[in-house]
Amino acid sequence: MTTQTSNRYSEADLNEFKAHIEKKKEKTERQLASLEEQLAHTAESKDSEGDWMDDSSNNADIEMLEVMANRQRKHLIDLQNALQRIHNKSYGICVISGELIDKRRLMAVPTTTKSLAAKMDNGRTPIKKAYKPEPRLKASGPKIISKVIRKPVVKPTVPKNWEEEEEDLDLEMDQDLGIDTALDLDSFSEEDLN
Repeated sequence: MTTQTSNRYSEADLNEFKAHIEKKKEKTERQLASLEEQLAHTAESKDSEGDWMDDSSNNADIEMLEVMANRQRKHLIDLQNALQRIHNKSYGICVISGELIDKRRLMAVPTTTKSLAAKMDNGRTPIKKAYKPEPRLKASGPKIISKVIRKPVVKPTVPKNWEEEEEDLDLEMDQDLGIDTALDLDSFSEEDLN
């Protein structure tokens, strides 16, 4: 076993990590293939005739499967990058602190590149920028003072005989459009009305 004071993990440890990552990689590849198969099947069923409820359900299924497949693809790339770090003998070295990442953390999250302490410090301590106010220049000219005046909102009033006025407006519109007679809706077929 390698102690935390060395610069990198031993060959035996790296081989153990490599075997663990390769198992995870195989599992991820199987899950990705399954998701892509489900995605193809759902896309085929979308093309078949169905009502709009089926279409919206299929669209939601396709979106969910695409998100899951993209996550698996990203995880697969992260696992391949971890294997590359093993090959380069830099696996398990924190990119922030340069110290070895705890072996238990690497077994739990084999794609990690940060030790737990570095991750916690990185997330909690934002870089603070010192605030220095700019010096104020004295104005040599006159001071301009402005004031915003809001106009009162006028609420529309409803006339007492609003129903009669509305009917008069309808009649005037009919006359303006040149409509002389009332339409008999019974003379039209259902297709004409739709």
